[in-house]
Amino acid sequence: MQNQMYDILIKEFTENYMEKLFYFCLKKTGGTDEAEELTQEISLNIFSALNKGSVPTNFSAWVWKIARNRYSMWATKKHIRNESVTGSDIEDYEIEDKKTSILDEMIHKEQLSLLRRELAFIKSDYRNILVAYYIENRPIREIAQSLSLSETTVKQRLHRARSILKEGMDMTREFGKRSYNPENITFAASGSQPSGLPWKAVQRSIPQNILLQASNNPSTVEELSIELGIALPYMEEEVELLYKATLLEKQGNRYITNFFILDKDCRIEVYNALRSGAKERSRLLKEFIEENLPDIRNLGIAGDHISDNAIRWWLIPNLIDFLIDSFGDRENFCNPSVRANGETWGFVGYELVDLPEKIMMSHNGSGSGENQFWAYKYLEYQSKLEQYDEPGYEETLLMCDCVRNGYDIPSLSENDKRIWKNIDGKFAHLSDEGKIIPDILVFENGNLEKIHQIFQEHKNYKLLIQNTTDAYKKVEEIFKKHNNKILHDNIGYNVIMELCAMRMMSIHDLADDNFLQFPEDKSKSTLGMWLSLK
Repeated sequence: MQNQMYDILIKEFTENYMEKLFYFCLKKTGGTDEAEELTQEISLNIFSALNKGSVPTNFSAWVWKIARNRYSMWATKKHIRNESVTGSDIEDYEIEDKKTSILDEMIHKEQLSLLRRELAFIKSDYRNILVAYYIENRPIREIAQSLSLSETTVKQRLHRARSILKEGMDMTREFGKRSYNPENITFAASGSQPSGLPWKAVQRSIPQNILLQASNNPSTVEELSIELGIALPYMEEEVELLYKATLLEKQGNRYITNFFILDKDCRIEVYNALRSGAKERSRLLKEFIEENLPDIRNLGIAGDHISDNAIRWWLIPNLIDFLIDSFGDRENFCNPSVRANGETWGFVGYELVDLPEKIMMSHNGSGSGENQFWAYKYLEYQSKLEQYDEPGYEETLLMCDCVRNGYDIPSLSENDKRIWKNIDGKFAHLSDEGKIIPDILVFENGNLEKIHQIFQEHKNYKLLIQNTTDAYKKVEEIFKKHNNKILHDNIGYNVIMELCAMRMMSIHDLADDNFLQFPEDKSKSTLGMWLSLK
């Protein structure tokens, strides 16, 4: 391995530095013979050091440091030899050449590139002074006045900045993996979000990877800058935006996410914990539904044209939601955080990982108050179900009015008839008499509460509550193990978010068991959709 590295570095030196080195020596010595001699001496020193196992972190800086040191020794020796004859000074042998050769420019650009790189990673307190003093050629007094600092403070920061700059230029920056291979991350949110937060803060890869890097890892802006390979001025702006969006929390000069991001290991552990009790949950739910579906249908939630299978597709995730809502002190520890802008929403991030099954199920709604449309979206089965998209606000209000008041088409206004065209054949149809008939489940007059009452009175309910409580405790312990303590105060809400995966697990189990069946016509599906009238 060492011989291989030696060969690589020798090749690098001979191909990219030998010619530059000769012209460097020619400029310093003023003669071809002496330049060749000095070039050989420098090269031998480099070869010798590499042969002894030296592996410089910054090869370019290391080569030119040796070159300058050997030239200094050469000039000193020549000065001593000649001083006895002429009394000349060492400065006499620094050949002044006002012309800049192409190779000189290349060497200068190489160093300038390192300088620019390091300026990008120095915090603004130091960077502004360095730029003002060295690039803008402004005096200390003027810099101090413009920054409202004392001259002593400016001098101290300038000295410190030079040290930081030199240290950085002498090293090779090892940027983190996310600087060239950003991680994939997805998010989920709930609650009231009228401002568009948190979604508008995480639409780009840069903020996503900042949050992933700062998850369970309190980091300075400088550390984030180096890890992601992003210049500090831009990183400062990005971090400030995430801080204002209340997605980052500040601890001294470090930032950490104030919401849970489940990395790959955490997601796998959570999945295994939930899956371990899934088969029993599914069995108990199936038994309850088989025994009580006739009574549930008799509550009038579905027309005769809607099958028992359609009711089962809705009932399974709804009962799991009821279990999650029913156990524990949800009011005190399971509500999303109140944000700085007064909004109440929760947020969670997921590092992408291949789990044995897809467990995400969205729960979407439209309308408001006493007139609402809801839909469970069975994401993994979209190709088999092809569910309609949710109706808009106007469509939801019209459907609810039609159900509540028994409207037919002639009784609708011209505007309502226009809206009806977006409903007809999707969520409702006309009877032979012209009456509007819903093609989705309808819950009114307290019949949803009656279903839940029947569920609570069943012998399996307590077993299912215990099953859900056990799942909660397992996931809670995993969260505590994987996440920083500052997140533990809001752990209940995040655990509840993960328990929602139990819905899709039971859908999978009972579809595999043929208790849930896919429609023969997979298009135009309204499975999992319902109206709620209060």
